[in-house]
Amino acid sequence: MSSRSPALVLALGLLLVLATSAPAAAADPSGAPLFATLREYWRGFVDFWAGAFLKQNGIVMLVLGLGAVGIFIITRGKWKK
Repeated sequence: MSSRSPALVLALGLLLVLATSAPAAAADPSGAPLFATLREYWRGFVDFWAGAFLKQNGIVMLVLGLGAVGIFIITRGKWKK
């Protein structure tokens, strides 16, 4: 890749960015910005998981998740001795 000029690499990179961003811009026919769509997605994601943790099975999931993270932290790096 050292034989290619920096301008050619920059042009190919810009072309790649434009080619991959076109489907994202065309996906929302209402013309809403991408960040507004992401904000709605994350708001729904947080609402769903907050509702799940308010139930009893959500608390069990939280405890099991914290236990798994705790075991991972405790045993991390033990195999590298």
